Amino acid sequence: MTEQDYIYEVYKERSFSAAAQNLYVSQPALSTSVKKAEKALGITIFDRSTSPISLTEAGKVYIAALESIRQIERQTRDKLADMSELRTGRVVVSGENFVSSFILPSIIMRFSEKYSGIEVELVESNSPDLRQLLLTEAIDLLVAHNFDPDLYTAQPLGDESLLLAVPEALPINRRLAGYALGNEDILAGRHLEPDCPAVDLSLFREELFLVLKKGNDMQRRAAALCEEAGFTPRVRIRLDQLITSYNLACAGMGVAFVTDTIVTAARGRNCLYYRLDSPHATRRMYIGYKHNRYISRACVAFIETAKETYAENDLFRTHHAALS
Repeated sequence: MTEQDYIYEVYKERSFSAAAQNLYVSQPALSTSVKKAEKALGITIFDRSTSPISLTEAGKVYIAALESIRQIERQTRDKLADMSELRTGRVVVSGENFVSSFILPSIIMRFSEKYSGIEVELVESNSPDLRQLLLTEAIDLLVAHNFDPDLYTAQPLGDESLLLAVPEALPINRRLAGYALGNEDILAGRHLEPDCPAVDLSLFREELFLVLKKGNDMQRRAAALCEEAGFTPRVRIRLDQLITSYNLACAGMGVAFVTDTIVTAARGRNCLYYRLDSPHATRRMYIGYKHNRYISRACVAFIETAKETYAENDLFRTHHAALS
């Protein structure tokens, strides 16, 4: 590791302690290295008076230059690796926590079996940071929803449906027995059949909701669904991750918007599910990369492997037909 690596990790994490943990060094040692680099450069890179820490104006110039250098290094590495006919190379991929835990492992395993000489690095990060990492080419590929077509090239993998997850113990379930679905119904794709009735979401206006924090695609969709139904949800807790809201719903803490993919993968207990009839209740998963960047043969192979895995995996097979 170089001082540049240390500085960039602090910049990414906006925290010396988090960066030190990621780098497996002590926080005092990291701080000393960064101060040494700042002294040698004759500038202050980080404004340590803010929380989280931020870049000074000089720091912004330094980081921009560092990212340009890293981009050139990565492009050179990829071009040289392409000359090896996929015998060597490296692909850096990322996804939201649920994607990293339940979707990418099967894709990476399949890819590694086909291209054993190519290293795959999985980067885990919070949702708001992922597209910025893609723009700076800190990662090569991202599996996610809603890519800005002006900034990214994205290829579709499959669709998923939003469902309302409701703790079994809530009394409202007794009034809606004809609409409620169990885990086995979701696994069998019952919610996708034309005769499966959709619930009137407004009936849940008095329930407590578990919602994601702003900036998350699911939060935006949940807000739109509730607005369509004519109410603002009563929020019990705001969360960072979809899997957490699902687990808390299964624990009985409130009603949550989830996807059929997460129900199929996690198979939590003690919840019933309700189909929602709205354009906001279907979303598409993509694999994307930054516009106009060099895409290595290893990245192309990973994208094709992701498409193959989606087409064959039970988590996605029901929806994949919509893309064919």
